Amino acid sequence: MLGLAAILGVVVGGVSFGFAGFAFALFASSALALARPPQVVIPAVMLLADTLALPLLWEHRAHLRRDLLRAVPPLAPWSLPLLLVGLGLGTFLLGRLTPAVGRLALAVVVLAFVGFQALRPPGHAATDAAVGGTGAGAGVALGAGLLDGWLGTGGVVIAVYLTWKRFAPAAFIAAMLVYFLGTDLLRAGSYAAFGYWTRATFDLYLSALPIALVGYVGGVALRRVLVPPAAFRAVVLLLLSVYALALIRAGLLPE
Repeated sequence: MLGLAAILGVVVGGVSFGFAGFAFALFASSALALARPPQVVIPAVMLLADTLALPLLWEHRAHLRRDLLRAVPPLAPWSLPLLLVGLGLGTFLLGRLTPAVGRLALAVVVLAFVGFQALRPPGHAATDAAVGGTGAGAGVALGAGLLDGWLGTGGVVIAVYLTWKRFAPAAFIAAMLVYFLGTDLLRAGSYAAFGYWTRATFDLYLSALPIALVGYVGGVALRRVLVPPAAFRAVVLLLLSVYALALIRAGLLPE
């Protein structure tokens, strides 16, 4: 049975995903990892995120242009080999490091994302075009694969990358979904090779799925009634910070 903190994290993650197409894994992983080992949580959150991604991808299908696809791992030139290396390393770490280390590492990733978003200059111009060279996509693939295989948070690296490339909001969401679904197909195989698909993982997925769907529908509704993005972003960053601090506390205290 999921506790209140876990339920709140999954709901808020679903809301954030339905509203902005991002941050579900940050919220859900942070919340669920407070009570369950990362080896159970990370694969379950991957399944939850992919379930939510399918209807959102259909909604944004008009933005799936060739130039956009070629800018995002694993479809960016030369990104696939580096992504596979990163996934392999991350999957290895997931099973070798203690839950306490995993929680602390997850907290660091969350706080790094919060800091990047908070310090990002306002008025950052956006474009529907995939600007800049595609070669950088290969470089970020290694870091994103490592974080995804280990903590399920490679989307942080991709989000920073797409922000740097000035993707417009709708194109940003489409690009993130391409990364999530493409990478997760590979990640499912690596998790199978390391034996992470357990009964506990699927039980957690089934327990959290209705909660995530409620949050997702709420996020879509908020987006369609034009909730100010700046206010929504501030609330998301604040809540992420709270979960990161809770993870630090859980990681430092003896189990």
